[in-house]
Amino acid sequence: MDIHSAHPVASTSRFRTKGADIGVDALRAHYSAHRCAQIPRVTDVTELKAAALSAYRELGDEVELDAQEHTSADGALGYGFRLRRIDAKTDSPARAERVTTVLRDYGLLDWAEHAAHQLLPVVDTITGRRLHYERAFVLVYREGDYIGPHGAEEDTDLDRFNLQFPLCYGTVGSMRVLREGFLEPMYDRDGDARLLGPRMWHEVPPLLRLPDGPDPLRLVVSLRLRAHG
Repeated sequence: MDIHSAHPVASTSRFRTKGADIGVDALRAHYSAHRCAQIPRVTDVTELKAAALSAYRELGDEVELDAQEHTSADGALGYGFRLRRIDAKTDSPARAERVTTVLRDYGLLDWAEHAAHQLLPVVDTITGRRLHYERAFVLVYREGDYIGPHGAEEDTDLDRFNLQFPLCYGTVGSMRVLREGFLEPMYDRDGDARLLGPRMWHEVPPLLRLPDGPDPLRLVVSLRLRAHG
């Protein structure tokens, strides 16, 4: 779909939850060790990419900054991050209504509910928990935006999970996960679903511009999941 066409909508496409390359046993082992898993090629995100980009452009300056400056004390650099959010969970009722309307108009809310319905059985198997879908939101990374290393003992809500679909435009994105003492990259791939559990050490490296490339953009369509029981 042409991203400049009139009002692209994310259709509720078919999700692939079985196959030899899905490797549920390997995903369970990775989750057990690192509190995360990346489920490969679960769906075609062509329409989702167009709809998410158009929703982001329509909201424009209404996209909310989410940032925390680093502090330094005793020679140590504190936790910091900078990104933006498209999220109806906000202190502003007007912004919440606006975000909800835009996400619904571009089909992102229906897409997220359908994705959760299709993928929750796989997620339950990977985590050994029973989860339900709460809401959808979009994280926005522009050039240089990042999240510093965080997680593990800092997490206090052990029932909160995220299922993410990272979408990159004119750049290469990744998350780095602590594995065997090093922060190792998990690259963003169109159509993969990335599951993030509690007590997980990770970071998002700064989003970089490709040589002679356009302004980089990374939109992460995120499904908030919560365990019950």
